[in-house]
Amino acid sequence: MNRRERAAELEYLETRILQQRLDMGHALHDWRDATAPIDHGWQRVMQWRAPLLGSFGLLAAQGARRPRTTRTWLRRGLSAFLLFNRARSMYRLARR
Repeated sequence: MNRRERAAELEYLETRILQQRLDMGHALHDWRDATAPIDHGWQRVMQWRAPLLGSFGLLAAQGARRPRTTRTWLRRGLSAFLLFNRARSMYRLARR
């Protein structure tokens, strides 16, 4: 290979690398747009991390002391949560 061919191949490789960098930048932007709802949800969970850990710790301690009572309260809490979600979704449907 002579000097001119090497220079041409180097130029070709540099433009190819630059194009790949641009493609990766666009792919990263698309990836961030696609995962934004998941990231937002995770940030919300992390915002409530300390209170959730404390609540679950107290719940575990209560469950060790009185399992039946804890189970009853968990069942009631889950039922209330599900009822709230269902009512909220019905309200949103009725509002449309």
